[in-house]
Parts: sequence; C-alpha cells; structure tokens
Amino acid sequence: MNNDVARQSAPSPLSDPGLTPIGKFAHRFRAIFGSSTSGRLGIWELIAYGVLLVTAAAMRLWDLGHRAVHHDESLHSFYSWQLSEGQGFKHDPLMHGPLQFELNAAIFFIFGDSDYTSRLLYAVAGTVLVALPFFFRDRLSRLGALFTSILLAFSPALLYFSRFSRNDILMAVWALGLVICMWRYVDEGKNRYIYFAAGLLALAFASKETSYLVTAMLGLFLVLWILYRYVPRILEKSDLRIGETKTVSVIGNLVAASLSQWTTLFTSELRRPAVFLLILITLTLPMWSAAIGIFQDTALLSWSNLTFVTEDGGGKVGSSSGGAMLIASVIVMVMMGASVTIGFQCLGIRWLIAAGIFYCIWALSYTTFLTNPGGVESGMWRGLGYWIAQQDVARGNQPWYYYFVITPVYEFLPMALTVAAALYYWVKRRTDAFSLFLLYWCGMTLLLFTIASEKMPWLLVNITLPLIVLGGKFLGDLASDIDWRKVISPEGALVILSVPVLMAAIYALALAGTGGDRNGIAVASVASALIAALVALGIYVARRIGIAQLAKIATIPAVVVLLLLTVRASTTAAYNHGDVPVEMLVYTQTSPDIRSLADEFRRADGYDGENNGISIDVDDTSGFTWPWAWYLRDSGRYYASYRNINGETFKDESPTAEALIVHSSNQEEVAPSLQGIYTDGQRIRHRWWFPESTYRNLTFDRIVNGLIDREAWRTVMDYWLFRDGVRHNIGSEDAYIYFSPEFPQNFRPIASTE
Repeated sequence: MNNDVARQSAPSPLSDPGLTPIGKFAHRFRAIFGSSTSGRLGIWELIAYGVLLVTAAAMRLWDLGHRAVHHDESLHSFYSWQLSEGQGFKHDPLMHGPLQFELNAAIFFIFGDSDYTSRLLYAVAGTVLVALPFFFRDRLSRLGALFTSILLAFSPALLYFSRFSRNDILMAVWALGLVICMWRYVDEGKNRYIYFAAGLLALAFASKETSYLVTAMLGLFLVLWILYRYVPRILEKSDLRIGETKTVSVIGNLVAASLSQWTTLFTSELRRPAVFLLILITLTLPMWSAAIGIFQDTALLSWSNLTFVTEDGGGKVGSSSGGAMLIASVIVMVMMGASVTIGFQCLGIRWLIAAGIFYCIWALSYTTFLTNPGGVESGMWRGLGYWIAQQDVARGNQPWYYYFVITPVYEFLPMALTVAAALYYWVKRRTDAFSLFLLYWCGMTLLLFTIASEKMPWLLVNITLPLIVLGGKFLGDLASDIDWRKVISPEGALVILSVPVLMAAIYALALAGTGGDRNGIAVASVASALIAALVALGIYVARRIGIAQLAKIATIPAVVVLLLLTVRASTTAAYNHGDVPVEMLVYTQTSPDIRSLADEFRRADGYDGENNGISIDVDDTSGFTWPWAWYLRDSGRYYASYRNINGETFKDESPTAEALIVHSSNQEEVAPSLQGIYTDGQRIRHRWWFPESTYRNLTFDRIVNGLIDREAWRTVMDYWLFRDGVRHNIGSEDAYIYFSPEFPQNFRPIASTE
C-alpha cells in the first residue's frame, strides 16, 4: 500500500470520540498553520498565545481616544475622513504612502469617525505584530517565538506607536512578515511564500518609503550569502594563478566563470535564496528609478543641468522637470522591461503570479482604487524622489547619536539581550545563516537609520523590531541550554532570589550620597556588605553547579526584573504621559489643552437652542490649522475658518466668531480689537516638546565627565526610572482662546498650568 492510500485509509484524528472540542480546534489549527519542522503544536501554546494576544489587544485598545491628536495624526485622520466622505484622495509623499488613508477611510465608513477609530487600524496592526512570531517557530524555536511575542507585546516603543496614527507600526508588520516569508521559503521552498512576500512588498511600498531600506537590507543579505557560497566556486572555475595570469585574462576568466555558475544557481542548493532575491529585485526594480536623483548634484550629472528630483517644486517636490522628464520616463520603462524580462526568464509563471499580486495591490492603492490615475507617477517616481530631495532638510535635526540615547531609555531589555546574544553565539560558535542574519538585521538597521538624515522617535519602531526578534531567539536557545533540575535545586533558588537583591544593592551603592541624600555613608556601607556577601554566595554556588549554569540561571531573574521595568515604562508612556513631553517618545505633541478645548466646543454645540453650528476662527500662524482641521471637521456642527489673525485683520471688520484662537505671537496686536467683544483671553499650549538640550551637544569630554560624576548618574537614573528633571524645561508654542460673552463654557487650561 503506498503512502497516499495509507493516508486515505487512516482514520481522521477528528473522528476520535475521546478528543475534546479544544483538542479538535488545536488539530485543525496546526493542520492549517503548523509546519513540518516545528514539532507538535500543544494546547498550552494556543492558550499562551491566546492570553498574550488578548492582553496585547487590551493594552492597545484601552482608552485609545483619550490622548490629544498629534499634528501628523490630524493630517492622516483628516484626509482619511475626507476620503470616507466621498471627497477622494490624491497621494502626496509628504504623508508617505496612501494605504493608511484608504484603510482608515474604510474604518470611518464602517465604525464612524472619532479620535478612537482614527487609531484603531494601528492598534489592530500592533496586535497582529505580536501574533506573527507564532509563524516563525521553525527558526526561533517554540519557546523563542513565544518570548519574542511577549517582548513585542510589552515593548514601550511598539505599544506607544500602536496607539498612534502613523504607519510605522504597519511597516513593522510588513517587515517581520517579509522576514518570515523569506526564511520559510528558504526552509520549505513552497511557492505560497513567494506570493505572500509579493503581497507584503506591495503593502510596504504603499505604506512608507522605509520599504526601500527594508528591501535593500534583505536583498543585501541574500547577495552576501550567495556570494559567500559561490565566490570560491567562481575562483576555482576561473583557474587563476597569482602572478602568472594577465589582467585581461583574469577579467575574462572571472566573467566566464561567473556566467557559467549563474546558469547553475537556480538548480543548486542556493536556488531558494536566489529565487527570493530575484523576487525582491525584479518586483521593486521600477520603484528605484528615481534613485538617479542622488547623483544630479554630483560631478556625474551636474554638467547636464537636468533636474530629476526637484527640491522646491511647490506641490511637486521630488518630481522631474524639463528635459529630465523624458529621461525619467525612459528610465522607468527600461527598469520595467528589465524586471519583466529577467523575472519571467528565470522564474516563469511563478514570477507572473507574484508580479500580478504585487502590482494589483500597489496600483489599486496608489490610484485609490482607480480614482486617481496620477498616483501611478506619484508612487513610481515621487515616492522616492521626494525623500531624496528631503535629505538635506534633515527633519528633526537630531544628532547622529540620537538612537543611542533614546533606545536605552525605552528598549533596554532587547538591547541587553542583543548584546548577550552576540556573546552567547560567539562563545557557542553558532554561525548558522539564521543567527548571522539576525545579528546583521540588528546592526544594519541601526546603521541605516543612523545615517539617514531624518531621525524621529517613531523610527525607533524599525530599530526595536530586530532587537526583539534576536532577543527572543536568544532566550529560547538559553532556555534549552539550562539544566532545569539545577534551577529548582537549593543552589538555583539562591541564585534566583539573590540576583534582584544584587541589582538593588548595586543601584543603592552607585547613588548613595547623591541628590542631597544625608544617609549616603550608611546606605553605601550596607550595600557594600550586601554585595560582598552575595558575591561570596555566587562563588560558592558556582563551585556546586558550575559557572556556566550559574550565569544562565542568573539570567532568568535579571530578565524578569528588566521586563517588569519595561512594562512600567510602556504603561507610563502610553497612558500617563501619552501627550506630555516628559517622554522622549512624545517628541513634539499637541497639548491636552487642545483636546480639552475641543471637548468644550462639543459640549456647547447647539447652545442657542438651534443646531446651527458654532463659528470658530483659528489663527493659522505656524501651522495652527492642525489639529483643528480634524477636531472641527464636522461642517454641520462647526463653521471653522483658518487665516492669519494679526493686527490688520480686524481694522475694517469686527470679529463675529463665537470663539477665536489666536497665536501668542499675534495676541498683543489683536487684543485691543477684541476688548468688549470677547471675554479675557486664556493662554493655552497648542503644541509642546521635549527639552532636547538634555542630550544635544554631547562631546567626548562631557561623556567621560558624566561617567565619573555620580551626580550625573543620579540625574540619568532619575529620568530613566521616574522621568524626573525635564518637566520644568518643556518648550511650547502657545495660543490664546477668546469666547463671546454668551458662549456657555467652563474651560480651564490643563497643560498651561504644568
């Protein structure tokens, strides 16, 4: 009897009368989502992931609409709302890809528009991100995947930006999905992973221009992997003899050998990495056309006076102009032709299916479902061209070391795990391709985002993701190496209990006598004695169970302590300080005064007995239109106008709006015209920002002095643990709110009293 007949005649596990409903569900689930190499999917895993996902979803959905709407959030939400109202949408690379607007519009159409629903897409994406490691168990291990999901669920950066209307969390989902597809295709060779990858690539390119960095990173790794394996063969085939072969012959031999090896690449053991690399290159090749703009101001092209990416083109920044337009069209056509020719010649029908998936998703998104044909040009050229033109702008104007400051403030646990993992794999001599890939992913991501001119806190999402994946794998590998009998032994229990005490004692000793502490000598004496006793205990335990097992067991309580601190940092940033810039994650944020004032307007709707709408005049100086355009979007409730309100505004007219919002720089000029017409103006903070002077202008001398200055240690730790020491230096840009006398309001600024 052959295997197929045996399978057909074998009874289904679902027919087992002793199988519980949960057991049947688990069987169906692993039949669909399990893999041949990850081992049997246990019910405990389903329960663990279920509890974790419910927790992650609750953390992301809880009180989602409470925080004031950020400037960028208001842009994304307002244009999404316009699309949901049938007013259309045209892609503008200033706000990155169109996908988030279309998905948000669908959410608004189904659930209505509100601050809560404006962030719903990102909360759902953040929850999906937590679930993705489940499909990576083959490579991460079952425990490693679960640890990765836990770290993703409680990461401060990932939690905060899962509750924030920006597409960075979407990019994290697409990026991790691509990595999973790449390695599952390498392992299993199933075409479905190519097709999934094509869809994810399209979603990424329709979301944000960081998709270029993700594609380049994955592609470069595959190139290095293939070269590492193929260069020795090429050199062997070329039959080179140092000192005996002429230069021309060397080049000829190398080319001939390379071509001969290329023909066998797709039939060798490296065919799967080669196929995936080809998919990455050929599907996205036309999108790279605008990269020629990098060279327009260099000696290579400056002589031509051609402008491939305009730096100041009104609404067309990043587009080509003049004679460069024709050349740009030719470049795109050539890239497209090369993509189709190479892809179909090498992969045949598989490439056509993948390309169909990619371009259907990409084209529908950029044309907003065929309502904006110009989106094809905008997405194909300006998407990259705009951000090439913006490199000199350097938005945020952050120092090069920005991520080396903000990462340890929030993502200290995955950072520590990454360092430990690198040491662990080096000692263990684990140089398999996957471990090297994770180390490469972490290092290359940090390098690329450090080099990029724009540095913002939301880009920390991209740096955090690979750190967490590597950290989760490391914890899984470490768990398999620990002798758990020694963990539950008396010696192991001593280690588990001693490590948190040792960490607290080191903290107390380091800061004893600083910050005006009068008991410094006593604290230092007790802490020193305690540390000495614990070190002696550690030496004793190491002799009993071995220093390697001691180190592994000690990792358990250390990780638990850091995880608890991580949860604390996450919840504090997300819920307590969500719109208060004592957090570096908050950066520049709309103040709670604006949210409170918007609530005041809603409560006053129809106060005159008729729902005729409230007239509100907003000074649009310094971009104060936002986020008011979002808050006052309902034309049936508000009559909002946006203009520059200065000393000339009311010379020939009297203000008639029932509420007037004036930028603080114009208030003195405008105030005389408002006397007797409005109540006294109340100062409010429109937007406020983290005091960046705390970390800017760091020099080698300042760092060295800080390392030996214990008062500096106290300052750093007070901020790291309690976010102390910055509140009094928060910067802000303010406005004044004026109400007509009959306007019913009980508004009291919140942030202005901070």
